[in-house]
Amino acid sequence: MSRDTKSGISILRNRTKPVAHALAFISVLLLAANFVVVRNIHDQYPLTILSLWRWGGSALLLLPFIWSDLRHDWPIVRRNWKFFVISGMLMPILGSLTSYLAMELTVAVNGGIIQSMIPAIVVLLAWAVGLERVKFFQIMGLGVATLGVLYIVTQGDVAVLRSLDVNLGDLFLVIGACSLAGYTVYYKRLAEKPRPLVLVAVICGIGALYHLPFVFYEFWQGTPMPFTTATTLSIVFVAIFPSLLTVMFLNYGIEKLGPGTATAYHYFMPVVTAGLAFLFLNEAIAWFHLIGTAMILAGVYLTVHRNQTQRA
Repeated sequence: MSRDTKSGISILRNRTKPVAHALAFISVLLLAANFVVVRNIHDQYPLTILSLWRWGGSALLLLPFIWSDLRHDWPIVRRNWKFFVISGMLMPILGSLTSYLAMELTVAVNGGIIQSMIPAIVVLLAWAVGLERVKFFQIMGLGVATLGVLYIVTQGDVAVLRSLDVNLGDLFLVIGACSLAGYTVYYKRLAEKPRPLVLVAVICGIGALYHLPFVFYEFWQGTPMPFTTATTLSIVFVAIFPSLLTVMFLNYGIEKLGPGTATAYHYFMPVVTAGLAFLFLNEAIAWFHLIGTAMILAGVYLTVHRNQTQRA
């Protein structure tokens, strides 16, 4: 395949920033859908195996389409092997598998609060390594959006925070949030990058290899792995949408907008999850969802729009 026929989202490189904003938001939509799917089948299929299918399946799906590009870009991959080895741990294992395991150990309220830490962690890391300067409106926007998330996950009752029961699942969620934030900043610092789909395939493939000890343990334990209609559709979904597409869209957003702006859309995670749960799990939309959503919209506007205005 010639250089002029690059795979995947490379055709978007000359588009405007609104495309990057849209893709950053869609990546959050796909991650929220992932949580809904996993929550729906967590008692039907081992989540460690589902996570293997998620990342290994993505790599296998991409391989036939990017083989010639992979051969061409392999010297770039080899020169940046540390990035790929570390990113394969940050995203698929510490960022994804830990979140899957946490869903069996903690409650949704804790998860929503911890997920809301990601944009703030990204801003702090980007500032610490000199990638971005922290601006007044960015701090204000992060604060307002965080309050909006807390309002949703506590259902407008601050007393809920005093009764939270912190456990091992919450530690897994904190690790996942920090790992995703770390990958976001690490990716932006990578000076020499292969083609977008090559980068995604290598990260997914390395992440799948890291799953093998967990897979061997499940087989040793004799854990049932039924292939029903629900589990098969879930495997196909997680292999395409919250892994392959999400990583591509997130990378594009980081490239065009910067780590802080691209991950600001993660504040919409509880809002989008509630909307998907309403559509597919028959869960109700309550008044606190609407108030919290308004606060999140205001916070993201301050973080994204005013930050860009100051840059201009």
